[in-house]
Amino acid sequence: MTNPFPPVRTEGRIPEEMLVELCSLESAAHEIASTVNVSYHGVRILTKGPWEPNQDVSLRTISGSFYSRAHVVYCKALPNHSFSIGLELLQPMSKASEPQTH
Repeated sequence: MTNPFPPVRTEGRIPEEMLVELCSLESAAHEIASTVNVSYHGVRILTKGPWEPNQDVSLRTISGSFYSRAHVVYCKALPNHSFSIGLELLQPMSKASEPQTH
């Protein structure tokens, strides 16, 4: 039986909203979505459609300032017909690419 709860975070996340392009490395799935929060090794994103846990994806900011391959850790349906997904960054953000807090 799979665990319906996201895994426990091992590091703090910074609230950060930015548009990103999410592309499956395994299928034609593609979506422009918005981040909720970010950390050195992960990001939480709100999407319009579901993404499969264990799916490998590419993640790129719309501004083009950051790119990483990532792994979908969880996908949770939300009441407003959207989804919250957690991504593990396979190429952690460098200091130069870390989001700026406002």
